[in-house]
Amino acid sequence: MAANREFVHKHTVYLNETNAMGGVVYFANFIKWQGIVREEFFMKAFPSWQEVMRLVMAGSANMITVEEHSRFKRPVSFGDTVIIKLQTANLKKCSFDLVFKMYRNNEEELVYEGWQRLTFDDYKGNFIPIPEPFRKSILEYQSTAGEHKRSSMRERSKSSS
Repeated sequence: MAANREFVHKHTVYLNETNAMGGVVYFANFIKWQGIVREEFFMKAFPSWQEVMRLVMAGSANMITVEEHSRFKRPVSFGDTVIIKLQTANLKKCSFDLVFKMYRNNEEELVYEGWQRLTFDDYKGNFIPIPEPFRKSILEYQSTAGEHKRSSMRERSKSSS
């Protein structure tokens, strides 16, 4: 499988997702969209996602977000279409990152970038290896930039503060 694939999701911005200060998207919605796209990604890109969900429901594996970072670059408003692109990065034994890039109305300029680190545990706080069915799909969507994406976002964030 060729790495560096992107999972793409389109979202139309609704009025209830904006704030009262000029009709721009309220910041927390970007993080909510990350969660929605993450779940859509699992259902569409992971052939065995139902098998992993059985492990979760049986209490033998729990997937948790242990870290999240967001960087807002440009406003998005009511009626805009947000193009959300997702890739994986930094695959380790028990964790991996999801990297999100969002664009407005098919424009090339980034409006938001973020990432979240997911890990698996045994519901008792002990990390466990990523279930094998997930590893294959994670590798298929892994960014060739890998660790660079997360560290470079942190550096850009620090330099703009």
